[in-house]
Amino acid sequence: MVSMVMLGACTGFTPASGPRMADVMEGAGSKTGDVGTPQRPRLGYSVVTLDPDNVARLAAEPVGSGFSPAVIATPESDVRIGVGDIVATTIFEAQSGGLFIPAEPGSRPGNFVQLPAQQVNREGTITIPFGQSIRAVGLTPSQLERSIAARISARALEPQVIVTIQERRSNGVNVTGDVNSSARFGVDPGGERLLGALARAGGPRFPSYESMITLQRGGISERVLMAEVLYDARQNVQLQQGDSVIVTHEPRYFLALGAVGQTASITQLNRRFAFEDRTLSLADAIARAGGLADDLANPTAVFLFRFERSALLREIGVPQPADAPTMVPTVYRADFTNAATLFLAQQFPMHKNDLIFVSNSPSSDFQKFIAIILPFAQTGANIRAFIP
Repeated sequence: MVSMVMLGACTGFTPASGPRMADVMEGAGSKTGDVGTPQRPRLGYSVVTLDPDNVARLAAEPVGSGFSPAVIATPESDVRIGVGDIVATTIFEAQSGGLFIPAEPGSRPGNFVQLPAQQVNREGTITIPFGQSIRAVGLTPSQLERSIAARISARALEPQVIVTIQERRSNGVNVTGDVNSSARFGVDPGGERLLGALARAGGPRFPSYESMITLQRGGISERVLMAEVLYDARQNVQLQQGDSVIVTHEPRYFLALGAVGQTASITQLNRRFAFEDRTLSLADAIARAGGLADDLANPTAVFLFRFERSALLREIGVPQPADAPTMVPTVYRADFTNAATLFLAQQFPMHKNDLIFVSNSPSSDFQKFIAIILPFAQTGANIRAFIP
């Protein structure tokens, strides 16, 4: 044993993939930072053992963030004319001989005249013969119809006006990002919802559980997972003129470290796992990581590390100081030797960037020690067998 200790002190005796901690620390020109000791870490955290009460409260939390109440309550868009829109105007008169309809029979059919389509200029007006410039910006088509009829009523015979917007070029809705075909269009008078806009753009290029939707409106951005829009009809909000919808590919991941089943692989080992679903439970995550390593894991020491809201921790009975930060480092512990925990693990929701760590059992450390000294002991026994 003394020989083993002396040999262990030699840098080249025991295998290593790089410099040891002492080599790195001693060679530093300056040192800063302090995470504390294992017994007293500087980053204080809370430990919560899973039980039916706290798991039920955690499972009741919304899976992901949604749109704000103000966005959800958006009414159908009141479509109004803007600068750059192309409008067409048709004027009807009660009989011939008026302002637009000639008195001579057979000169032209019908009792109406269709004016050439025109674009609303920068001043926000259009021009109507014998009515001069009429303001159009900010009006609905029906309001503009009444405004034109009132302007020419003194010269036309009981005029009736129809205004149609042939092309909307102002305040359109933009849909871009990871969609099959970016689109820009005007909102119809009946309104347009988020999923309808995405359909116009050919839908997202990636699965809904990996597609994040950003809605930009009035200088403010709000985000929601597309899977939540499909699951919750309230998130399929009404769009307004000028909105921008950006779809981005953002897979969610969790990490699994320690004594999990995926300890070897023919290809490169990856401890980072994608959710690949709208929701994921702790049981799903551990199964995806290969379960607990039967020869290494301590089933009473399955931990999940997460930054949790301090308000939620108070609700599940974890005391927090008055000046606690909004997000508190939290460790959830699961005892897999208890059969009830297996049911709780199916209800416990995973979050993006959660870290699962499974501790080694004490016996595995002993096995490692035996594996180190056994070759030396066997070598000594072999030498004794050959010495007379």
